[in-house]
Amino acid sequence: MCRSCGSPNQRKFNAEINLHFLGPDGLEKPAVWLFPSVVVCLDCGFAEFSTPKAELGKLASGAAA
Repeated sequence: MCRSCGSPNQRKFNAEINLHFLGPDGLEKPAVWLFPSVVVCLDCGFAEFSTPKAELGKLASGAAA
């Protein structure tokens, strides 16, 4: 069930996502690549995925730098 609209009309897709840090400082930090499965609600468009721990650590340390 979609967590936004409650619809059961969802589908899983493979994805590649390139996350960039914000602001001028973010230009000097490496982007973080993710290759998650994304669940998309085909009624409202809400999408969600989980970030693996290794990439989560990169995001946390990059954001703190």
